[in-house]
Amino acid sequence: MTDTLPVPLNVASPDCAEDFFAGPAVRCVILWRAAGLAELREVLERCLDLPVRPSTLDLIGHSTRGHRLLRLGQTPIDMLDPQVSAFFRGLAQAGLLPRLQVAAVRLLGCETAVTDAGQRTLRMLAQTLRLPVFGTRKPLLKSHSNSAGFDPAFAHLLTEASATHPAFGRAGSRHGRHPHHRR
Repeated sequence: MTDTLPVPLNVASPDCAEDFFAGPAVRCVILWRAAGLAELREVLERCLDLPVRPSTLDLIGHSTRGHRLLRLGQTPIDMLDPQVSAFFRGLAQAGLLPRLQVAAVRLLGCETAVTDAGQRTLRMLAQTLRLPVFGTRKPLLKSHSNSAGFDPAFAHLLTEASATHPAFGRAGSRHGRHPHHRR
């Protein structure tokens, strides 16, 4: 029997990577580090030599203060930044993520799907990569991870880009609420 659950490819910003190892529980055993987009590309190319398994690409980092954009090193993942959008267009044109069998991208930082800027980046990234892209609605803690990476038990903290809309104030709702939240 084969494991059908996606296996995450965990790539963390060095400034938060150690947080995923700290504590009594074993967390995120396989974690690559990338301090920027060039290093992310190098990691992805190195992973081509690994046994191919369906996976999510989990980019792990702190989010910026105002816009809550995921940050790899000093680089915020902001699709309005021409260098960032060119980087992801290049990944798409090279077919790198499909060759890695990446089925989705997750921006795992605190509240990366909460602000208009974060939601816009999720949507633009999904359109560019032609993959589902997810962000988070809540702050993430090390307890949200296990030895494989982001714990699927906390999937309810994620919002897919397609669930956001420019007219919505917050992920999934015109009234600043997620559709599953009660009044």
